[in-house]
Amino acid sequence: MPNIKLTIEYDGSGFRGWQVQPGQRTVQGEIERAVRKITGEFSRVTGAGRTDTGVHAAGQVASVQMETGYPPEVIRRALNGNLPRDIRVRKAEKARPRFNARYDACSRTYHYIFFRGETALWRNYFFPTTFPLDLDAMRTGASELAGKNDFSSFVTSAGVQDTTCRVISCSIIPTPPLLTISVKADRFLYNMVRAIAGTLFNIGRGKGLGMKEILGARDRRAAGTNLPASALYLMEVRYRPPGA
Repeated sequence: MPNIKLTIEYDGSGFRGWQVQPGQRTVQGEIERAVRKITGEFSRVTGAGRTDTGVHAAGQVASVQMETGYPPEVIRRALNGNLPRDIRVRKAEKARPRFNARYDACSRTYHYIFFRGETALWRNYFFPTTFPLDLDAMRTGASELAGKNDFSSFVTSAGVQDTTCRVISCSIIPTPPLLTISVKADRFLYNMVRAIAGTLFNIGRGKGLGMKEILGARDRRAAGTNLPASALYLMEVRYRPPGA
């Protein structure tokens, strides 16, 4: 069957995350339902990132094998016509037969976005804060995350066998009234970005340990708390060119 690569955006507010769960509304479940309406058959949709409850996406990528002769643009429009308004397929394209959106990804980029001030309107999409923040200290902490490190201090789940990740970049981007923490890595641990955001938030307020000490501690208690999922966005997934 043709293998289709989808680029997807969604508002995670009304979902119990990406992954299908019995009796729960999930992004994967809604897309698989839309595929079935088009083809009449069930097809598994594989996402590049299993975003958690409440997490949004501007650039999630998924792969699905569909028994259809429609060209990709027609598939995109057909899916959007059968999806709820809080999910949109931005792009559909043919992929090589063995392409897998999750296992073939070489990097993912997440943004955690603060709203610097009080807000009633955007509190479900950004993390509001009125605390003064030392952006230079946050930038220093962010730069110290770059490279291949043991991220035991930033993982929520117990019993994770491999806690090593390679952070390609971590930057602080001010666009008042927003402040964005952008993290790009080869892989992420469960709640890792939310823990990084909480830690950099503490550093900006002059609280807690420095980033190097937190990494070296390899202890979840050394880092900051997980900030709310509602301000977290999966922005981009990158893949190596075929044969690279």
